[in-house]
Amino acid sequence: MESSHLPVAQIKRDNYKVRLLFSLCILFSGWSFAQQSHSGDLLKDSHLNLSLRNHWKYLKEDTAQATTVHNAWGQSATLDFQSGYLWDTVGFDVTYSGVMKLGASDYFASRGLLYNDGPGMDKDNAKGFNKFGQRYIKAKLGDDKLGFKVKAGWQVLKNFGVVTTSNRLTKNSYLGYSSSLWYENMTMDLGWLTRSINRDAPDKVYFQTADKQDIDAIFTGGGSWKSDIATVSFAYGESKDYLRRYIYNVAWHPSAQWTLNTTAYGTEALDKYKRMPDGKKAFDRSAWHYVAEAKWNNDDWLVKFVAGYTQANKKNAVGYYDRHIAKNMRGRFDSLTSAGADYTRDGEIALAMLGQYQLSPGYFTGLQWNYGQFNYGHRTMRSGEISLINQWLPNIAPFKNLSLFILLGYGWGYENIAQTPKLNADGRFMRSPNLSSEIVIDYKFGLF
Repeated sequence: MESSHLPVAQIKRDNYKVRLLFSLCILFSGWSFAQQSHSGDLLKDSHLNLSLRNHWKYLKEDTAQATTVHNAWGQSATLDFQSGYLWDTVGFDVTYSGVMKLGASDYFASRGLLYNDGPGMDKDNAKGFNKFGQRYIKAKLGDDKLGFKVKAGWQVLKNFGVVTTSNRLTKNSYLGYSSSLWYENMTMDLGWLTRSINRDAPDKVYFQTADKQDIDAIFTGGGSWKSDIATVSFAYGESKDYLRRYIYNVAWHPSAQWTLNTTAYGTEALDKYKRMPDGKKAFDRSAWHYVAEAKWNNDDWLVKFVAGYTQANKKNAVGYYDRHIAKNMRGRFDSLTSAGADYTRDGEIALAMLGQYQLSPGYFTGLQWNYGQFNYGHRTMRSGEISLINQWLPNIAPFKNLSLFILLGYGWGYENIAQTPKLNADGRFMRSPNLSSEIVIDYKFGLF
């Protein structure tokens, strides 16, 4: 469990910010009722949605220790309020989530579903929790052609700059400021983030280095240009004095069915990272992961082919590209080569394929296959997995807002310590199979 120990002065400042935020919200609401603005009422255009999610995740593996089961199961309910805009300019959003524990084994915390309320990985530590994941003031100016919007407060950020969120029973959220400026087919984003709430906990925590030193803030931004046949984007981010991140992406749409996409993800070490013990580092000075993807889809089929390569040198060990530029945040990474540190190790060639077919309206089935190999010493290390995926998205009442996702996968790799292979007395690596499964049931209600 990660926790933060805040000085009294900091707690008072945070409480003051919360009181100020809700005081302003109440003020705006009262003014809206008084004025009865027809150009964008604060409450008239508001929406309240209730989302229910039942999520179970299971993994059986022996990668770093004896055969271990990682199992967690929970139920969440999330109320998401989105206001309209007072004077067509200012509003506020609030999201509240409650999570209930349904089941857990030792090592449950690796599944990212339940709160680890205690030391170690004991199943007795597994708890449900409640939290306000979002509460922010929002403002906007302009129209669809030229405009600007800004948010201040706790907010969920999906693929914003180099930051993203992960949706388990709840989502990661961040404290800070985010803004977007657009003109026709060009967009620019800027954000400044200082703290976070993880997807599996209610605690407000600071960003941290791998050796658990606090990081003051994460700055991130990016820009994109879109046309009917191409998209070009760039993102930049920095966890202060720790890591710097770059993302370059070009996507080309030669036809309605085909998309060709290439992305380069890069990370550079800064002072705090360089001063860390080598055992805490994912790489020495820099790491890059390159991805090329071809996607074909029509009404019933979706097929993806992906190839990737990683450079992440580390002295006397196997380095890897770390998707995150700090603890307590989620780094943007959109490729099928995303699976923890698998398929992003130094010198690793990664291949992936996804094939999905719509058997009947709203029911999809498919297979995803991943494979990676790299050299360690004089041996070629190979790992991979194959997963059966089924998804049901009914479009008939009363199930129109229901979705069901089921995954069953088998993988093979090798026993390791921080991605570096463990060898037996004969100098050979030891195989490590794993079995994984996941079920997600979502149901959403529009209350008003």
